[in-house]
Amino acid sequence: MFDSPLKDSIIVLIILLLFFGPKRLPALSRSIGESIKEFRGGIGEARREKKALAEAPADVVPAPAQQSAGAKVAATTQASATDGAAAAAEAAAPEPAGTSSNAH
Repeated sequence: MFDSPLKDSIIVLIILLLFFGPKRLPALSRSIGESIKEFRGGIGEARREKKALAEAPADVVPAPAQQSAGAKVAATTQASATDGAAAAAEAAAPEPAGTSSNAH
């Protein structure tokens, strides 16, 4: 944009100051910094996991990640709801002609 990066930075800071105001600018900067820190931490963790998997012997299969208690409850609830819906649909289905559940 201009000749030096310092001028570019000053222009951006002035625009941010005008747009957000002097009271919100420190909080905005802090939240951006925390977001960048979290992102870098996540990237580092992914790299460590990838490296650990690459160094693990090929015949060893890593254990699946443990589900949280909430995920287990949700999976159980979903499975029981599906079973209940299937039973209700089976009970509501009309019987084919010639077959009767009441034997005479």
